[in-house]
Amino acid sequence: MEATKEKLYSDISSVFANAIETVRTKDDCTLTDMYVCVKYDDLLVVIYDDSENILLQETIDGWDDLKENSENFEEAVIDSLKYVLNTDSIKQKFESLDFVGPFSVILIDDNFEQICELVTYDKDMIYLEDDFLDKMDKELDEFFEKLMSDVE
Repeated sequence: MEATKEKLYSDISSVFANAIETVRTKDDCTLTDMYVCVKYDDLLVVIYDDSENILLQETIDGWDDLKENSENFEEAVIDSLKYVLNTDSIKQKFESLDFVGPFSVILIDDNFEQICELVTYDKDMIYLEDDFLDKMDKELDEFFEKLMSDVE
């Protein structure tokens, strides 16, 4: 199973690397966002630039195994996309692009409605994971409870 995941991540990584190369070949192309649309039935990923032009369209065969072995296929796809987009190799490829920050890779549906933000890159800022504040809030609550129990 682990080899299957590694192959899936490699395939997704190649898709983003090829999309980035497509952007590089365009003259005077400065991106503000990149959009990803997943056709779940066809296991197809379509990547658009911020003008809704298709940069790349490719089938991810590894999603077939994921579809068979996961309870919530759409969540599993989102997790796999986020994982790949947060790898150092893909981060470096995106950061080498000419973009207006903050630059986001956004998952969309067929109508270009945003489903979720997969990752945000900005050369001047650091972005924290969505659950960071929830974790911090929980840790502070636990600390406060412990502190107050010592006072009693």
